[in-house]
Amino acid sequence: MEEKENVTAAEEKEEKKEKKSKKKADKAAELQAELEEQKNQYLRLAAEYDNYRKRTQREKDALNGDIKAYIIGEILPVIDNFERATSNTSADYETYKKGMEMIFTQFADIFSKLGVEAFGEQGEAFDPMMHNAVMHIDSEDFGESVVAQVFAKGYKIGDKVIRCATVQVAN
Repeated sequence: MEEKENVTAAEEKEEKKEKKSKKKADKAAELQAELEEQKNQYLRLAAEYDNYRKRTQREKDALNGDIKAYIIGEILPVIDNFERATSNTSADYETYKKGMEMIFTQFADIFSKLGVEAFGEQGEAFDPMMHNAVMHIDSEDFGESVVAQVFAKGYKIGDKVIRCATVQVAN
């Protein structure tokens, strides 16, 4: 009888071990499935991000092309007028000068339409973020760090400087 009890106790121990082992295997399988799910979510997210990055790059490139086409479209009438002016050999100096002034005005109108502002006038305070000083002059006619002469105007759109003004600065 004692032997039967020992066998039963041993069987119960073995059964408990099997249950524990099965629970561990079930838990491991559950964790493995969860890991696979997380891995799949990560891979989907990475693929979505890659698609987003490629799509935004294509949109950026397309927008860049559209902007270039728009700007060139705005400038083409000016080029046409330059061609007309250079092919007109019979014009006298005053007529030619008036034509060049009209073309310059046409350019200025396009710049205005696009929000481009010119800066860099004689007498302005020197700003190293907006002016490129290529010469210095000692002069009593100007204050210290004042633009004395402008060699090339600067241009900006809003607060973004497109080109710094090239200037001579008085000390």
